[in-house]
Amino acid sequence: MIDTFIIYTVAVSISVFLLYLLGISLAPYKPGGIKNEHFECGLPASSSTPKKANFGFFIYAIMFIVADMTGLFFVLFVYATDKHSLIMASLFAIIIALAITLAMREHQRIELDVKNS
Repeated sequence: MIDTFIIYTVAVSISVFLLYLLGISLAPYKPGGIKNEHFECGLPASSSTPKKANFGFFIYAIMFIVADMTGLFFVLFVYATDKHSLIMASLFAIIIALAITLAMREHQRIELDVKNS
């Protein structure tokens, strides 16, 4: 079981590395004034002083990372066949669900505080 996981990991790593090398070798390298400028979401900067970002964007990014890591760790439990590993996977799922719930509640509380002030 672990052999399959190691083979899969090595194959994915080699594939990503080869795609990276392919991109470097085929992509044209022509830096210019426009390419070296700072940009915001593909547009030129709107002002010289940066604006404060909404806290909700950070919560969204953290939730995406949590979901991504959850998928990564659950792949490890797919190959588990004993009872101990299944219990650990269940506990992990409960902890992640609690973390997501608490983060969303905190996000809602902060939004209400911002609206009230």
